[in-house]
Order: sequence, then C-alpha cells, then structure tokens
Amino acid sequence: MFILSQCLVAIATLLDLASFQFKQRQFILACLFSSVLLTSVHFLLLDNLSAASLMLIAAVRYVYCIFARKTRMMVVFMLLSIIAVSLTWYNWVSVIALAATLIQTYASFQSKDLSLRLMMVVGTLCWITHNALLFSPVAVVMETVFLLSNLVGIWRYYAPPKAV
Repeated sequence: MFILSQCLVAIATLLDLASFQFKQRQFILACLFSSVLLTSVHFLLLDNLSAASLMLIAAVRYVYCIFARKTRMMVVFMLLSIIAVSLTWYNWVSVIALAATLIQTYASFQSKDLSLRLMMVVGTLCWITHNALLFSPVAVVMETVFLLSNLVGIWRYYAPPKAV
C-alpha cells in the first residue's frame, strides 16, 4: 500500500506543478481539487484518517470555491475540518494538518489571486512539516514542488518588470 500511496501522490505532484502556472483562480482551484483528491486516497492508504478526511474536505472546498466564496461557507469548511480531526485523531501531527487546512481554507476564499497564493505558501509549509513527520517522502516532494510552483507563479505574475 505504501508504494501505491506514493504513486498516487506523485500524480498529484504533477497537478500541483500545473496549478499555480495558471493566472485564473478557477483553473488553479480545479487543479488543486484533482490533486487533493488523489492526496486524500494517499493518506487513506497510509492509515492516516485525519489527513485523508482533511484532504477530502479540501477537495469539496476547492470545487465550491470555483463557483462561489461566501464567508459563511468558509466557516462551515473550517468547522468540518475541526470536527473531522477530532473524530479521526491520529496523533499530535494531526494538529499540524489541521493548521495547514485552516490556513488553506482561508486562502481559498480570498478574492485576490495574490492573497490566495501567499496564504497557500504558509499552509504548504505546514503540510511539508506534517508529511515529513509522517514519513511520506513523495508527499514532502509534492508539497515542495507545490510551494516552488506557487513561488514561481508569484514571481511570474507579480514581480516588477525589469527595466530594458
């Protein structure tokens, strides 16, 4: 199961790499939906129900955020995440996954692309820590690629143009 889990997260890595190379929020979120769905199954195969349930909630959240961004739904997704972790508690590492999810939930509801990207950086750093502590090497690589892709996207779209 470990090998299969790492293969699924490797595919998710490719989707993450693509996600932040798009400028439009909708395309970013569609790639993230696909990626976190695969990552949810990855965590399920590793018997980490907390992270698996958080990723499943995140997948639903990304689909919702493609079409709408009502603040009350952000609160609903945050509460669902807290309930999921309390019902599926794995160990203290679940707190790191919950923190990452809450930060990325907040990010998903930002109307500005740059705000979404910057908050995702913080959440991704939490997921890297979580995955390293869980010893899922390909998931660490996935989140690192996701972080680098996001930073490249920030640089491409928001770095001031150089004088000629």
